[in-house]
Parts: sequence; structure tokens; C-alpha cells
Amino acid sequence: MNAIPADLPRMFRPEPKLAAVPTQPTAATRETLPAAGRTWSFIDRTTGKLQEVTCMPGCTNDHEDDRETPTHPHDVWCQTDGRNVYLPVNDGRNVEEFRVLGAFIRQIPFSRHMAERVPHAQVEIVDDHFMEGLDPDGLASVILTLEAQLAKFRDVHAQLTVLRAQGRVEL
Repeated sequence: MNAIPADLPRMFRPEPKLAAVPTQPTAATRETLPAAGRTWSFIDRTTGKLQEVTCMPGCTNDHEDDRETPTHPHDVWCQTDGRNVYLPVNDGRNVEEFRVLGAFIRQIPFSRHMAERVPHAQVEIVDDHFMEGLDPDGLASVILTLEAQLAKFRDVHAQLTVLRAQGRVEL
């Protein structure tokens, strides 16, 4: 069995797993990106000329619509798949399942904004509310912030478990 190095930062150490909490991908389940992206062409709607594009490695868009109809170059983008996780959210009257804490990588090769022309992360906090354009340091900051909050969740879980075990009931 592989031993965990003593100097491994806490964020990379395995945590005890709660039964109802989705787990992170492991090395065995993590997808690997192909070495090179697909190359394809589309008709540039602004010039009428054929434009060649090479997808970023790992792009899962099929680009069928881009290839079949004239497309504005700014509407061409590549993206990796994110894994959707849903949690029930109560608005006071109803409970509704919302997509939470998704992440994926996007690249918009013809964007007017240079930062979008390179691969960048997008984090979906909750249904269609995103943190966009994250570079590796920005994504690391989000991860550290969420990790700190998760540690607080674990503290609350421990307190709740103790209180429930004590049979705390107010009638």
C-alpha cells in the first residue's frame, strides 16, 4: 500500500468520507486528456472564408453546428465536461434540486478578450451562477476557500452528531 508523505499539504490528504457526500475523482477514475485536440473548419460569418480551428485537448463539444452553418468566430468555444452534483434547496415553501459546485475548463479561441483565448476554469456555484475566467491561481484560491468552508461543515457535523447522540429534544 502507498504511504501518504508526511509533508503532503492538508488539501491533498484524504478526508474521512460522509455517506451522502459525492467523492472526488481518484487517479483510477480521473479522465486523462488526449495529447492533441481535433482540427476542423467552419465558415466565418463575417468574412465568408473558411477558418481552421484546433480544439484544446479534452474538448467535448462536437462543434457540429459550427461546422454546418456560417458562424461568427466569437461564438466558437471549447469546453471540457464537468460533473454535475445536485443538492436539495429549501426556499421556505418548496424543496428544489439545484446544480451546485460544478467546474470545467473553457477556451474561446477567437475571443476579443485575450484571457479567454487560453484555457481557463469556470466554477458554477449554483444553477447558472458562475465564477468565470479563473486562471490556475484563481482556481486554487477558490479551492482553498471551499476547503476552509468544508472544514467548518465537518465541525458542524461533529457537533450535530454529539447533540443527537445526547438525545437533545425540546418539546
